[in-house]
Amino acid sequence: MTDSVELLVLRLAIFAVIFGTCAAVVRSLRSNYLPRRASASAQAEPRPWRLLLEAPGESGLPPGTSYRLAALMEIGRDGASSIVIGDPSVSARHARLERVARGWLLRDLGSTNGTYVEGRPVPPGGVLLAGGERIQLGTVVFRLLPPGS
Repeated sequence: MTDSVELLVLRLAIFAVIFGTCAAVVRSLRSNYLPRRASASAQAEPRPWRLLLEAPGESGLPPGTSYRLAALMEIGRDGASSIVIGDPSVSARHARLERVARGWLLRDLGSTNGTYVEGRPVPPGGVLLAGGERIQLGTVVFRLLPPGS
């Protein structure tokens, strides 16, 4: 091979490496910064259980605020609660909502103004909820929404 041919091959190889590197960088940036389309399984996934705030009392929260539920949720004014409601009629540790085999178990935690389901006081052992019930803590009212609603 002559010097000019070797130089041409070397230049083409360097060009191929640079082009390949640029293509890899562009592909990486596109996959990280462009929104992805939701897969069919993600679109079919139902919404989780939620508490919907219907009457916020003096909490300053807008009606319609929605809270996703985990297996165990504590509701109260205390900043350590899972759901913090800054209303004076809600106790610091007001109520606990726990996922059980047949639904949700709601317990009052010794609150000052009580916890009510559909207007009835929650008994000491708690009450089992299936979804759709109206829950009142002081002057604040929630609705328990099942998945998909």
